[in-house]
Amino acid sequence: MLNVNDTIQQARDDQKFVSIIIPTFNESMNIRNLLNQIQSHIPIETNVEIIIVDDNSPDGTGHIVEKYIEEKMGSHYYSNDASTASRSITYSNKNISIKVIHRKEKTGLISALVNGIGLSIGQNVLIMDADFSHPPEVINRMITELKNQPNCIIIGSRYVRGGAISGMPLKRFLLSVGANFIARHGLSLKNVYDPMSGFFAFPKHALQDVEFNTNGFKILLEILIKKKSSICVKEIPYTFKDRKYGQSKLNLPIILDYLKAVWKLYRYGRKSKKKDTQTEKRRSVRFISKAARFYTVGASGVALNYLVSILLSNGFFGGLGYLQATAIGIAVSVTTNFLLNKFWTFEDRNVEAKRFIKQYGMFVGCSSLGILIQFLSIYFLSESGMSYDISLLLGVTIASVSNFLFNKKLTFKENIWD
Repeated sequence: MLNVNDTIQQARDDQKFVSIIIPTFNESMNIRNLLNQIQSHIPIETNVEIIIVDDNSPDGTGHIVEKYIEEKMGSHYYSNDASTASRSITYSNKNISIKVIHRKEKTGLISALVNGIGLSIGQNVLIMDADFSHPPEVINRMITELKNQPNCIIIGSRYVRGGAISGMPLKRFLLSVGANFIARHGLSLKNVYDPMSGFFAFPKHALQDVEFNTNGFKILLEILIKKKSSICVKEIPYTFKDRKYGQSKLNLPIILDYLKAVWKLYRYGRKSKKKDTQTEKRRSVRFISKAARFYTVGASGVALNYLVSILLSNGFFGGLGYLQATAIGIAVSVTTNFLLNKFWTFEDRNVEAKRFIKQYGMFVGCSSLGILIQFLSIYFLSESGMSYDISLLLGVTIASVSNFLFNKKLTFKENIWD
């Protein structure tokens, strides 16, 4: 049997050593089988520690891991401090150790992962979930890729060619796709197909000088933004499978935390690029000015839509049916909104026919997308338990902001913050 302290010292000097960090909360139905399967998919001659970071699960997940360790291992040691109680045991034949970290309260996924990474001893780290949505059989390839490209982040990707999503409810699927779209296009990560992945591996030195300060539930997103210029990314495909046991952790607070995190990371990206404070202030003024103009135009469009529809349906200008009158009112208001936004809001004086028609089509498309976002936002927020009044207010807000940003970026080809 290997001496545990000697194994740890060897690991600190071993570039092949990998720490697998798994955050858990109420995963009692999955954790034992997961530990078994991970161990069967470790590459030969690779030293691995599996660290379970448990947020005081009411179903006893952390204690199940302790019992598992006692049953499977022949030697152990304990280490305790003010914030965690942990134990680590080492296989002598496969150089695998398992540690469980008990946290006194649930303080967020990123916090749990940072805690686990801080207590890990491997030169490389692999992050995965405990619900089998991340297949253990992919671990071998991820570790092998990391050894071949030791300065890259290796991402298990659902959206790269060959990747897939299986068995996910439509509501969660739409939320996943939407969150991924926001991350890629809102944070300029178009070269990464799955920045929202929770299944990835990286060299620990990649986190040097990275300070985590968001409450989002995807640590990879923050790493990609804050190390964008200094580390390469490689994505490998895998099939995401929805959990069989336990409940999804996705809820309204997590969605709101994600949106807050995206905003913080967006501002971080802008601040890291600004040349001086005055330049940033000018950009902010321009942004606010254009947003104010856009929403002023939108308000005028609502009034015009109403006026035209009433005039066409009450007989004053023709006595059309209410559906026909409403359709014409919408068409008129959309057209005037486009013209006002083109020439006033975004000060685009180019009237070349092809460009003009393309912009008009894109404006209509973005407006339609805004309507879809409003309906989906209201649906998901209401289904999450929020009252309809609040859901409607948030839905309209999200849709209107999205409509402005989409048109700014896609229709009139402007940088978001200019």
